[in-house]
Amino acid sequence: MRQPDTTYRLQLSPNFTFNDLEKILDYLEDLGVSTIYSAPLFQAREGSTHGYDVLDPFTINKEIGNLQQFREISERLQLKEMSWLQDIVPNHMAFDSANPWFKDIFELGPDSKYYNYFDINWDYKGYQKVMAPFLGSSLEEVLEKGELELKFDETGFSFMYYENSFPASARSYKAILQDIEGFDLFKNLKDFGDQETQWENLKINFLREVNNRADLKDKIFLATTEINSSGSKLNEILDLQYFILTHWKQTEKEINYRRFFTINGLICLSMEHPEVFTTYHHFIKELCEAGFIQGLRIDHIDGLFDPEQYLERLRTMFGNDFYIVVEKILEAEEKLPGHWPVQGTSGYEFLAQVNHLFTQTENVTIFNEEYEKISPRVADYEKLVYRKKLYILEERMGGELQNLWNLLQEEELLEAHPEDEIAWKKALSAFLAAFPVYRIYPKEFPLKPRQTEIIETACKKALEELPENQDEIEYFKKLFLGQAGKETSKMLYFLQRCQQFSGPLAAKGVEDTSFYIYNRLIAHNEVGDSPENFGMSVEEFHQKMQKTAKYLPLGINATATHDTKRGEDARMRLNVLSEIPEEWFSIVKEWKEINNGVRKDKQIPGNNEEYFIYQTLIAGMPFKEEDDFLSRTCDYLQKVLREAKVHSNWANPDEEYEQSVFEFVKDILEHKNFRDSFDPFCEKIAGYGVLKSLSQSLIKMTAPGIPDIYQGTELWDLSYVDPDNRRPVDYGLRLNYMADFRVFSKTNLNKKVKTLITNYSSGKIKMYTLYKTLVLRRRDQNLFKKGEYLPLEVTGKAGNKIIAFARIFNGEWRVVIAPVLVTGLFNYESLRPYNGHLEDCFVQLPPNAPQEWDSVFTGGAFVAEGKIPLNDLFADFPIALLKNNNKWS
Repeated sequence: MRQPDTTYRLQLSPNFTFNDLEKILDYLEDLGVSTIYSAPLFQAREGSTHGYDVLDPFTINKEIGNLQQFREISERLQLKEMSWLQDIVPNHMAFDSANPWFKDIFELGPDSKYYNYFDINWDYKGYQKVMAPFLGSSLEEVLEKGELELKFDETGFSFMYYENSFPASARSYKAILQDIEGFDLFKNLKDFGDQETQWENLKINFLREVNNRADLKDKIFLATTEINSSGSKLNEILDLQYFILTHWKQTEKEINYRRFFTINGLICLSMEHPEVFTTYHHFIKELCEAGFIQGLRIDHIDGLFDPEQYLERLRTMFGNDFYIVVEKILEAEEKLPGHWPVQGTSGYEFLAQVNHLFTQTENVTIFNEEYEKISPRVADYEKLVYRKKLYILEERMGGELQNLWNLLQEEELLEAHPEDEIAWKKALSAFLAAFPVYRIYPKEFPLKPRQTEIIETACKKALEELPENQDEIEYFKKLFLGQAGKETSKMLYFLQRCQQFSGPLAAKGVEDTSFYIYNRLIAHNEVGDSPENFGMSVEEFHQKMQKTAKYLPLGINATATHDTKRGEDARMRLNVLSEIPEEWFSIVKEWKEINNGVRKDKQIPGNNEEYFIYQTLIAGMPFKEEDDFLSRTCDYLQKVLREAKVHSNWANPDEEYEQSVFEFVKDILEHKNFRDSFDPFCEKIAGYGVLKSLSQSLIKMTAPGIPDIYQGTELWDLSYVDPDNRRPVDYGLRLNYMADFRVFSKTNLNKKVKTLITNYSSGKIKMYTLYKTLVLRRRDQNLFKKGEYLPLEVTGKAGNKIIAFARIFNGEWRVVIAPVLVTGLFNYESLRPYNGHLEDCFVQLPPNAPQEWDSVFTGGAFVAEGKIPLNDLFADFPIALLKNNNKWS
């Protein structure tokens, strides 16, 4: 297996192409990266900055590059002994006429070989059509306004609605052309069955004849003009299509296809069908066999009908020695199914664990009490999540809820009178909203003990929230446990279908709603994390790392991704606040009083939003304020307000309210009294945040797992959520820094390191930490992948504020020592310990540990007999990576 050692996530897109990648390959090699970890690179919608809206899985995105360029990059990587980890999207594709599979369906309907490739209910209401919910109003209004037109061009007939194109069905060509004299190519048009080539040949001949006959072009133009001028004629042609155009908001009540979350333009595949699986992965398999790709990251595994079956097929296709990880959101104590044939996850659970390591858990009570004063209506996180999941299900995923209700009827799992439908739907909604995890993976009845426990927990919560529907909720519990007295296969199928929606429901209700409302400490409002939790001890972190080393040593460790809500270093700043609650809430009160005089509208923003804004400014403020900071912040806050769905939302935005919030932010950033208070406080938090960030970077690089660096985060990452975190990366600056590192020598290393500390605002100190650690890691791959993880005791008054561990393999030791709680111990300007505060602190070494050590960061050497004094160790650098010096001279 070509195991990654360190991955570097790149968002390949029209803004960062193969040409751009080729220019930084040497830099990534020098940095110590082993593996390019690429965003989806198959043909996506034009201009896509993320690649998850795949149009054609058989083609490299032409806006990124071509296959020959990919081959050349692959050859260079092989020479560098580097590899490629590819993100793929088996759950969904773009619902778009540029998708060749959909184009085929639009034209041939049931005769298309792709007809059943997508998760579409073709029998819905007897339509035999897929809903196309892309209109800005009802079809009637659109036709009345003349916004929809039948067009003809070199590709054939299609319906145009602004930039949206919908290819006309083959069977409608005859109706369109029936009044054109002297042209009978389609007179005897019939269904083509399995003979798709007949249609292709017929269409090619038609387009060729039109191209050669000017008179035919004119006649077609007149025919389409006549049809477009008559609403009834246009409707007649629309009736012959395999799609039905609807208002985009109709999906809030009904929909006949499965979509990704609540995005109408992303339609889900029926990946459980063997032919769909084989076809979709054909080109991916070719690239892997050709040596272009050495590993796969599976996006949104929870959307699939049977994730285990999918992964087993994938493992069979690619073999046991192929690296595979999955994107999976795990709750705090949830475990990845042990029987899944994968190396691990894409790293969100590590993000949460290391994030909580840097939060002072003892201060949770103060934060709870103070936040309840600020926003008493949202202070109960569990209730908030339940309410918001219910809101999403009823207001945004009503179509999906209706489909589950229809399935109950179709499978004869529920005999309810029409007048009881509302009560039953309320009970089903309550049950789904009460799920404590994203989903379970049922394969048979009886369920596994942990699955049963989750069903019972959801039932208990649903009953607490909806006691008046006890009978209905209890019935759904029996149904989900296979104990409702119905046909076993039908009960299991219904439960499995429900699980395909419980994950998106959790994502929309929690990540994309509750995370923007519950603001106690927004460092934990993060993908894979939960604001409900508040820190963990060093001992707890050690226990989790030992489990990782034992069970999933090759899973990815991430601290920033394309999906994270804020930058990895922004979170560390926020975690500093957890150490100083009295000072924090006191200064928040001071700012509120100062800014009361700034407000144009005394009600905007509300208390909860204002508190969120202060945290946002602390977390995101650049070390040197940049010209675009205000505009970036306002763009971010617009997304925050709409995702929260309290005062604004995407469906019906309140732009006046949003503008008032933007003006508030602009005004306070220009307000002298506020800045006189804010700036020195922010400077202090930023300095302490540097200490936590350096520790976080070091731990990620050396803990069990495969460390991942998100593009550009070698320097300070204070970005907001996407698209802010996809801004262009200044690789020229990073190349200059790398050139400096290469000429550092042992004779002047200590002097150079002091300069890094003095100028920590540049971020160069973070990149230096990564560089030195990764170079060592590349040399010691077996030690970090296979070595023992040994927690080391730290004694002294501040011992619980420091983490220390050793990685050991074949007699080689590497020791990591880093502060996790920093206020009161370190000076935030010099990054050095305060005099006397660490004098009694020592890392205790076991009897079999080496005595002679080298410091990777400073180049210093020392002897430690049984213990390492931290006051001396941190005098020159605020974190330490030590290696026993019998190997490296």
